[in-house]
Amino acid sequence: MNILAIDTSVGITVAVLRVDGQIFEASLDSHGIQGELTATLVHQVLQQAGLTPSQVTDVVCGVGPGPFTGLRVGIATAEVFAYALGIEIHAICSLDAIAYDFGSACVAVTNARRKELYWAKYGNTRDSQPQVNLPADIPSTHLPFVGPGVELYPEIISGTNVPLRAGALAEIFAGGQAQLVPLEPMYLRKPDAQEPGIRKPVL
Repeated sequence: MNILAIDTSVGITVAVLRVDGQIFEASLDSHGIQGELTATLVHQVLQQAGLTPSQVTDVVCGVGPGPFTGLRVGIATAEVFAYALGIEIHAICSLDAIAYDFGSACVAVTNARRKELYWAKYGNTRDSQPQVNLPADIPSTHLPFVGPGVELYPEIISGTNVPLRAGALAEIFAGGQAQLVPLEPMYLRKPDAQEPGIRKPVL
């Protein structure tokens, strides 16, 4: 398999895992401009791997949890790429990549903004559904915190800043360890924008 992996839940990270086991990755810690840069990174990483799009056999997409706009861009990019080539697309919780790279039981955390963190608990596999909480409200598990969220609230939690890599998503899938989820963005919050309700009559 030649696997293309894309995740835009924490900045942008794109990777290609070639059939020979070599991995090629590019990441940007950019927020709000995923739409402009994600496709560029896909093209860049394919070139580094020496592959044409037609040689990709599978697309793996991280579906969050993460902010609305960032997730939508990454998923849309993965969907368009897979649809254009008629190949399979596979969705994985983005936090799984962090726990995979850490390599042992942990609580993976990323920035949810609004003074909150996205998190999930891991043993050999993910032991809880991804959730969003204030740092002080994350249940105590006596497990180490890992991920990009650990440096945000050091007065409450601390741990190891393990970056989120698309390459880890590709490796999880290639190794048959993926806990696949629906290809839907994990927002974990209601969107800020709401459709207006029915107006009350004034008479």
